[in-house]
Parts: sequence; structure tokens; C-alpha cells
Amino acid sequence: MQMGLLLKKNLYLMNVPNSLTVLRIILGFIVPYMMISGDFNIRVWAAILFAIAAFTDWLDGWYARRYNLITQLGKILDPIADKVIVLGSFVAISDVFFDNMYSIWWIVPIFLREVVITIYRLIFLLRKKPIVVAASWSGKAKTVMQMVTLPFAYFYLMLSLYPESDPVGTPMVLFVMWWLMHLMILASLALTVGSGLRFFIKNWKAVKEVTTYE
Repeated sequence: MQMGLLLKKNLYLMNVPNSLTVLRIILGFIVPYMMISGDFNIRVWAAILFAIAAFTDWLDGWYARRYNLITQLGKILDPIADKVIVLGSFVAISDVFFDNMYSIWWIVPIFLREVVITIYRLIFLLRKKPIVVAASWSGKAKTVMQMVTLPFAYFYLMLSLYPESDPVGTPMVLFVMWWLMHLMILASLALTVGSGLRFFIKNWKAVKEVTTYE
């Protein structure tokens, strides 16, 4: 009887949405590694797998809400999966395609913000009396901007590294894309830092409570 209940509980925890989230975590480690490969075909597959990971980010949330399969495990794993794929891809793009100051200045604040906020959200959820922090408009805007910036930057940089694959072949197009990419990176950085500050301002009481908890 107890074995049956335990099996049922484990199956409930590893339901379809949570399985998709675990898949996204796995892809979050595989995709950046493929991005830093020197092989063109592998880098193309990295882009395809990133698109699949981004799709599962929407699919697992929709499926969990549609079929009432929202679990505490899912609430913990989902933000971790998002950060793994986004931060890993940003670091890979920075390491491979940028040089000098571009390899560091915009990555560090994004990395710190995402890690710190995720840790606080997990602490809130794991308390005896969980604190649920609803997603804010600034956080959603940040996520959308990051998920748009990553594929755009990757596409531009692939064209730069492999000009023979450029379907347009116009220097002016690449020049415009270069400026757009940097503007999108700046927008992602601004939204990331801004939403992080808003998180602390809006939830300062909860942050102070868990930080000073003994």
C-alpha cells in the first residue's frame, strides 16, 4: 500500500510539465557546449535545440495549468531551467563571438541578477510558510527581451563567422544587424537590472525577513 502511494507520488512529481522542465535543464547544458563548437553544423543544431528549449518553456507552463499539474517541484525547477539555458547561452555567445570588454561587461550584471533573484525565490518557496512572488510585468519584459536577443545575436554572429551562409550577402544588412544586436543587448541589460531592483523594492519586507531569519 505504502509502496503504491510512493510510486503514485513519484509519478505525480515527474509528470509531463516537470519532465519537460528537466529536459530544458539538460538542453541548458548541452546547447552552450554546442555553441562553442567550431563546427558549423553543430552550431546550427545548437540553434534548433535552443528553439526547442524555448518552446518547452511555454509548453510546460501551459500544460501544468491546463491539466492542473502544478507542483512544488515544478515551481522550483522551472526558474532554474530558465536560468540555465539563458545564462549558459549568453556566456557561450560572449566567450565565442565577442572580445575585449564585450566578453564581460554585460554578462556579469545579468548573471548576478538572475542567480540572486532565483535564490531568493527558492528560499521564499521552501519556507514553512511559503511566500509566493507573482511574476511582474518588468520580469516578463526582461524574459521576452532576453529570449529575443539571444537568437538574434546568435544569428548575426553566425553570419559573421560563416559569410558563405549569408542568404543576403550585403554588408549594409550586417552593419544594421550589428547595431540592432548591441541595442538589444543594452535593452536586455537595462530590463534585467531594472526588474531586479524592482523585485527588491517590491519584496523588501520578505527579503529582509528571510535574510535576518535565525
